[in-house]
Amino acid sequence: MSIPDPSSAKLFRVLQTQAGISRRKALDLVLAGEVSLDGRPILDPFLVLDPTDGHRVALRGHPLSLHPREPRVYRFHKPAGMLCSHDDPHSGNTAGRLLRAEGFLGYTWAGRLDQDAEGLLLVTNDGDLVQASSHPRYEVRKTYHVWLAETPSSASLERAFRIMQAGIEDEGEVLRILEGRIDSTARCAAVTLAEGRKHEVKRLFARCGYSVTRLLRVAVGSVELGRLAPGAIERLPQAEEARLLEDARRLLDKTDAERGCHSDDDSV
Repeated sequence: MSIPDPSSAKLFRVLQTQAGISRRKALDLVLAGEVSLDGRPILDPFLVLDPTDGHRVALRGHPLSLHPREPRVYRFHKPAGMLCSHDDPHSGNTAGRLLRAEGFLGYTWAGRLDQDAEGLLLVTNDGDLVQASSHPRYEVRKTYHVWLAETPSSASLERAFRIMQAGIEDEGEVLRILEGRIDSTARCAAVTLAEGRKHEVKRLFARCGYSVTRLLRVAVGSVELGRLAPGAIERLPQAEEARLLEDARRLLDKTDAERGCHSDDDSV
């Protein structure tokens, strides 16, 4: 291969940017033999590809461009009842189907919401942002509004918040919130977490004796849901989008350095 063009990239990076997947997923797909180069399986995720060399890369038979595409980030208000899945044999109401219908090919969401939960999802074609926003290791703060079947007193809720902050053991895991408060405007509880374990908010409130009737995610990191209507998708302002993408790359690089990992380490 000739001297690489400045726009050359490692194979796993090509998968990230063109398929909108995480580093880990890109590495796994290559090692599983799902990626071909010029018609032959390629198992080296760190192979440097030069877009000027005319190579043909395909993921599961679908051709991918070697030319960089612009990373983009959107806010999406997932409505209650929609499944966070690209496809599901039992439900046609999935986030993936909606995105494809709206022309978002190669996009995915960072983090998940339960089917009966609603609120903010970050939709992007940038694998680094998916990784940085989704993996518990990076402790991205997520804030939820929580409505309960009961109407507890302020003192009772404040006591529950203190218990949740200290940590509650449930099913072999320690669950906790970072902050809890009463939102008098929305007449609900508001909690902030940094891990996002399965059904975590519902489990925390259940262990304190409360039943959650509605769960709305209103913020992921610095991005807020605002007044975005259910089902609506809106691109972030350019400055906010650029800052979010840069912060994600900085966070991944910092974590790699702290773990003593070379940038090519496939443990990321």
